[in-house]
Order: sequence, then structure tokens, then C-alpha cells
Amino acid sequence: MTGPNQQPPGDGVPPSDPTVAWWERPGEGAGQNPSQADPTVLRGNIGAPGPYTAPPGPYQSGANPQPYTAPPGPYQSGANPQPFQQPQYAHPQAGAYRAPQPQWGAPPRPPSSGNKAVWWIVGGAIVAVGVLVIGLIAFTANKVDDDNPFGPDPDKWAGSYVYKDGKNACDLVDLTVLNQWSSTRETTTHTERGPSEYIGGGSYDCDAKNQESGRNANDAALGLEVEFKTESETESDYSRWKGYDTKTTGKDYDHGPVSGLGTEAYYASEQHTYGSIPSDYSVVVAAHDSNISVKVEIEVSTMRTVDKAAMRTAAETQVRKVLAALKK
Repeated sequence: MTGPNQQPPGDGVPPSDPTVAWWERPGEGAGQNPSQADPTVLRGNIGAPGPYTAPPGPYQSGANPQPYTAPPGPYQSGANPQPFQQPQYAHPQAGAYRAPQPQWGAPPRPPSSGNKAVWWIVGGAIVAVGVLVIGLIAFTANKVDDDNPFGPDPDKWAGSYVYKDGKNACDLVDLTVLNQWSSTRETTTHTERGPSEYIGGGSYDCDAKNQESGRNANDAALGLEVEFKTESETESDYSRWKGYDTKTTGKDYDHGPVSGLGTEAYYASEQHTYGSIPSDYSVVVAAHDSNISVKVEIEVSTMRTVDKAAMRTAAETQVRKVLAALKK
């Protein structure tokens, strides 16, 4: 029984209060009012004023509890922690360099222009080889009669005259012409040099001297030079001889052209008088024709007067003899 100043059991809501719905009324056995609970009992503070606060964590101070925050990550500053964000990768702009990406499958075909260049080179080489072969065949056909079709070309030094093997140089002239000034042969020497297989040429040389005995004896000598053209020749031997033999002029010297002897010819004479000492006379006649140069020199030493015209005629005759002997 309750007195007039006592609250009804339960939550103190009178059963007759029409403002409280039935579901708001506690049921039987609802238990003691939390405000009257024993604080020594577990959770005895239920119903105490204020919300429940969790005990401080390892990163909170008991005096000033703060909500738990995760420690900063490797890309965040501890002073201003930021939530983790997925890294963003910028897309390359137009024109920027992009590294080649691996591709699967068959490799791409090389550009066709490279293949064309290779075929041009191969084709050009084939054409060049063909032209070379045709040229060699034509050259061989032109040289079919030669022992060595790929050797030197004798046509470069050949002409109307030819070197003759086994020919003695002194046999090309008549040495008896000296007998009209001196009749006794003293010396005779000769040299023959055949042409080169590669440049042509060839030469003959002869020297003969007649010497009489006695104090006032006369002597006479004849010298012969024959030179054939060479491939490397830039000036004929005839031109060199003429430049030397005709360079001196004066009272005891004379020279001039000779007609009808080869394509060109000259003569040059010289005389020396020494009072009672025997006088010396010399005359040179040289000619050039086709691929040959010929020179004959006659010298006479005597106490008698010498017919210089006869000496010149004798020299011209020997030059003609040589040209005739070596004509093809």
C-alpha cells in the first residue's frame, strides 16, 4: 500500500494517467529504477547523467581524450595527416614522347623502301658485272691472235720499223766507208738491246775506228745510234739529239735540214784547226721516221785537207742504209 505522498512502483507513472500509452508503461518485473541502483554493482552507473565515454587509448591522453586517428603513412606528414589516396597517373599530352610498349604476336614487317634499296643495289651490281664480262669478251675477241690477250698493247709503240733479234749493230752500216780517210781497222764494238714486253723500245749501237801507223798517221771513226719508240716516250731521241748538236753556232760550226731522209732530218758539222797539229773534222746526220730515230757521226783527224761535203754524204748514206735494214 502506498501513501498519498509515495510514487507508484515502476517508473512512477500512475496507471490511471490517460496521457501515457500502455506500451510506454514498464511491465511487471521491470526492475529497480537505475537512479536507485547500487553503484558497486557492475554497470551500476547505468542511468547516470551524460553519455558513455570509452577509456583513453594508447594514442590519447586521459585528461583530454580524442578520437583515435591512424598514424601517418609514408606519404603523409605527421603534422597534417591525410587520408590515403590512390595515385593518379597523368596521361601523355599530344606530341609528348611515349616509350614503346611491348607487343605480342608476329613482329611488324620492315618498311618496303629498304627492300627496294637492296634490290636496286643488287640489280646495279649484276648489270655492272654483265657489262664487265661483255667488255672482257670483246677485248679477248680483238686480241684472239695474241699469246697474252690481257698483256701490254704493242700498237702503242709499233710503227714502220722493227727491232730484229740477232742483228749485229755494226752490220747495219758499211764500215768500209772509213777507208777513204784511214785504211787500218783498230777497234769495233757493238751493243744490241731488245724491246721491253711492256713498253717497247729497243736500240742498236756501233763504234768503229780506223787508225794508221806512223807519226802523222790519219784516223777515222764512225758511230751509230738507233733508238725505237717506247710507250712512255714524251720526246723522241731525234729531238734530243738535234737540240744538242745544233745549239752551237759560229765560224767553225754549221747545221741545217736534210731533205728526202725519213720524215725529218738534219746535219751538223764542226771543224777544229790547231796550226801544225792535225785538224779534226766531224759531221752528224740524224733522221726520224715513224717509230725510229737514227744518228750517224763520222770523225776524221788528218794533216791533209778534208772534203767536208764528202763526209756529210757518207753519213747520209749510212743513215739510209740503217732505215732500209730495219724496215718492216
